Amino acid sequence: MRTFALGFGLMTLLAACAPDSPMVGGPCSYESSIITATVAEVEEDGAVFNGPEGEFWVSASYLGTPPKVGDTLTLRLDRIVEGTCTPEIFSVIDPDSSDAD
Repeated sequence: MRTFALGFGLMTLLAACAPDSPMVGGPCSYESSIITATVAEVEEDGAVFNGPEGEFWVSASYLGTPPKVGDTLTLRLDRIVEGTCTPEIFSVIDPDSSDAD
């Protein structure tokens, strides 16, 4: 019985290493777009924006300095098209300069 269990465990491990099993994680491919959006709501952990496709959330970790409600930011959105990495990545390209009038 012990030999059977050992053999079964070894076969299971070898099957998990099969070269045709799907890769988890990467490599990942992203499609990038530039969007301009207005801050609708600010919270401690991020902000809600109104953009061309409606409302969306951006985590504070992508924003750096917290924006204010009404600020307009230009963001680069990298959306995943292949793989199982982070689905969306935001980068601030240009903060609002309309207040500098």
